[in-house]
Amino acid sequence: MSEPRGPYIGGRWRHTKEVQDVVSPFDGSVVGTVCVGGEKDVLDAIAAACGAFAVTKDFSSGERSELCARIASGIAAKKESFAKTIALEAGKPVSQARREVDRAVATFTIAAGEAQRIGGEGVPIDLDPATKGYAAFVGRFPIGAVAAISPFNFPLNLVAHKVAPALACGCTVVHKPAGKTPLTAIMLAGTIDEAGAPPGAYNLAICGKPAAELRATDQRLAMLTFTGSAAVGWRLKEIAGRKKVALELGGNAGVFVGADADLTWAAKRCAQGAYAYAGQICISVQRIYADRAVFDEFTRLFLEEASKLKAGDPMDEDTFLGPLIDEESADRVMNWVDEAVRGGAKMLLGGSRRGNVVD
Repeated sequence: MSEPRGPYIGGRWRHTKEVQDVVSPFDGSVVGTVCVGGEKDVLDAIAAACGAFAVTKDFSSGERSELCARIASGIAAKKESFAKTIALEAGKPVSQARREVDRAVATFTIAAGEAQRIGGEGVPIDLDPATKGYAAFVGRFPIGAVAAISPFNFPLNLVAHKVAPALACGCTVVHKPAGKTPLTAIMLAGTIDEAGAPPGAYNLAICGKPAAELRATDQRLAMLTFTGSAAVGWRLKEIAGRKKVALELGGNAGVFVGADADLTWAAKRCAQGAYAYAGQICISVQRIYADRAVFDEFTRLFLEEASKLKAGDPMDEDTFLGPLIDEESADRVMNWVDEAVRGGAKMLLGGSRRGNVVD
């Protein structure tokens, strides 16, 4: 991107005085610069979304479906650009970034299909003579403007998880991307614009915490959808007032390997599940329990598989394990490793660090 872009509000790009460099978590190089919005930008974005809802709520199922389908096609046409942007700003290995792009295409494609099925049903109410000939119809209707806050680890597909369903049912969106990965969201905003979305149907405002919280407190917004840390998510729910809230706050994934398991397959899948994107996935493998009868053999196979995974530059096609998103995260992982060793754990493989790459 040759010049900073930032808030996308009411179908128009805005330029602000405050700018922010986006740096590669792998080598610290600047990969882009964005304009940072303030409180006024967020309030304008909310107003634009509420105004656009007067248009989108009356869209036919066909119009909603076609819009989502056009966005899916637009993302697919820019697959390589999206993948490289994700790799540069998020540090996700480019081969894994391409899979994220494919998933985003699928998400909007599925939304296009669901837009044709979001309807209602007839309910017979002629249960006594007085209601003979009467019937009721139960329908589904868009709720209004939706606030969406997305994390860094899936800067395209987790945004799609919020935006695609909203557009599919006629809602509008005010989106805040993660501060570490705004460039992908800017690309998506351009794609949505090119797909012919009504001005204000999707609004993007990159901003700091105080302005971001307006999305939770402003009662013009009918719903808040948030993916991120538990502490932030529950805080937003506390201040959200009457609006509906959907929170996705991570996981704690464990694996059990039974005595009758295919150990070679299990070891490969566990290694990949633990170290894909440096473990920065909410369903990454965090602990493994193996039956005593196969513990030693599984451990050997797991270490063998893990040792095959190449760590390093996310732009390298062969890299499987890239950097943590920032220095603070890398420090935290190393501290956990040290704490475990001090507590009696054995270091069987790795434990080294190069910049933000821990392997």
